[in-house]
Amino acid sequence: SKRIAMPVLSISQLTKDVKLGLWKIDESIDEFLSAYPHLEQVVSGYHHLELKRQKLAVYALLYAMNGNHQVVINHDSHGKPLLQDFHISISDTLGYVAVILSRTKDVAVDIEYYSNRVDRIAKRFLREDEVAGTTESRLIHWSAKETVFKYFSAHRLQYADMRLHPFLVASEGCVNVDNLKANQTVPVYYHLNDRYVLTYTY
Repeated sequence: SKRIAMPVLSISQLTKDVKLGLWKIDESIDEFLSAYPHLEQVVSGYHHLELKRQKLAVYALLYAMNGNHQVVINHDSHGKPLLQDFHISISDTLGYVAVILSRTKDVAVDIEYYSNRVDRIAKRFLREDEVAGTTESRLIHWSAKETVFKYFSAHRLQYADMRLHPFLVASEGCVNVDNLKANQTVPVYYHLNDRYVLTYTY
């Protein structure tokens, strides 16, 4: 198959056993399928073209991360992605997909494109005792809660069941998030720029 120029792509080895991948979707559906024709079957059920592109990008990123082109992503009854021999979490937003993988640890990732839409819906996901006075801070709160929701997927957490500790907004950092239902706290790492916020935990 003809080689296609792969896009901006970063794969970070966070620990010996945790890998985080980020893919900027610049390819057309045809370009993906010319590189990986066998994915035609995987995406044939998707009629929405943008969803189809995102799904293809997820597979292309997964292949780049673990070198295995035979892998198949399944989902459990809650919609959580499943991958043989791995813990996996996947997120997509306008023009980007993110994947986090580990053989031994639960993992979760979320990516949201940068926009002030969070300012309008802040009341939906912020608690009274959380401080989020800027768009950036709200974006991190929202994305971090999406990550924690996925991490504890069996708990079916509501936004109010999660509480971010106070933190200083930077281009990257870590914030502690309480799962109030289980009385557990997890660190959520974030990367923020003018295109997206990316959050993950493991």
